[in-house]
Amino acid sequence: MIYQIEDEKKKIRHRSSDDFSGGLSEEELLKLIEEVETGEMIHAPVHLKSNVLTQIRKERDGNRKRQLFVYRAKVLIAMAAALMVLILMPAGRMEDVGQMFVPKQGNAVSMEQAALERRRHIDDKWEAYREERASGGIRGMIDDIGVRISQFGENLSRDQDRE
Repeated sequence: MIYQIEDEKKKIRHRSSDDFSGGLSEEELLKLIEEVETGEMIHAPVHLKSNVLTQIRKERDGNRKRQLFVYRAKVLIAMAAALMVLILMPAGRMEDVGQMFVPKQGNAVSMEQAALERRRHIDDKWEAYREERASGGIRGMIDDIGVRISQFGENLSRDQDRE
């Protein structure tokens, strides 16, 4: 097989130098066709297919590992960012945050006023809670609405029975 390749190379070298077309003449083409039909064709190396498939598998595995690494890195960065937000953000609602910080005036009177205002705010919330609880709160309102609806239904049924 290797000798056939070398013979073909020699034939190409011995062609006439005045033929610049780059193609084979009809006689040479027919001769080549006849040689291919009668002789054996050149075969690829035996291990070529397995080597190519092995290389493809290695590249795919490398790509998968790279993708997994990138995914893990993104998750770790997101977790770190979330932890930083949790650590740096103050606890509680935004309304309470504004009340927690006392203006930096430095005198005791303003600090006392801020403490009294906070105490009044807490007392107001406690009173609102007690009033809501005494009146039944939202549940009491819903129960009252339910009672009124059932009374309205009873009145409607009585009016229909009279007619």
